[in-house]
Amino acid sequence: MAVIVHDDMPVDQALRMLWREANREGVIEKLKEIRYYVKPTSIKHTVKRAYAKTKRRRARAKRRAANKGH
Repeated sequence: MAVIVHDDMPVDQALRMLWREANREGVIEKLKEIRYYVKPTSIKHTVKRAYAKTKRRRARAKRRAANKGH
């Protein structure tokens, strides 16, 4: 990770550039992975839960659309 900062550049702009670069490389996610041990099954459960939520929302919208057009 590297950011070029010039002498006449404001500090907040340099920090913003550094933050963007860190997000681009996924530094924060890597730190979280190192800091907290997360079981692979819990990741699967999270993904499945999000997918189930989407399925429920789509089914609900489909039911509402069907009832609206009766």
